[in-house]
Amino acid sequence: MLDELSRELQDSGRDAKVEHIAVILDRHLRRAVCDSKLAKSLLNSLGKSRRVVQLVNLLGCLQKRSLEQDVYIASIAITSCRHACEWGTALDILRKMTADRVELNTITYCAAVSACGKGGRWAEAFGIP
Repeated sequence: MLDELSRELQDSGRDAKVEHIAVILDRHLRRAVCDSKLAKSLLNSLGKSRRVVQLVNLLGCLQKRSLEQDVYIASIAITSCRHACEWGTALDILRKMTADRVELNTITYCAAVSACGKGGRWAEAFGIP
């Protein structure tokens, strides 16, 4: 399934419209919502391809469908934001996970600080609890 998803995402191109990516993800997500391992693999795949918008959309879908959020999901998402220089999105995800009472670890916090640093936003990095 991941090979199929990766191929479809790659074929869609980096500038594909969000709606097109959402259709692809939704088709695969139907199978992933009951399988957290598969969902994490999808997130990881999106993160490695620096598809932050699609990754954030997938996180939202997982939350709506009540798939349990965990530190691994948070770390993948925030690390992906760091790679894409999306420090604001990284902080949004960190705040959301904290509000949802996900127990975060050093890796997650370091990724958020690194995302802020990469974006030159050290004041925000120092404000991370």
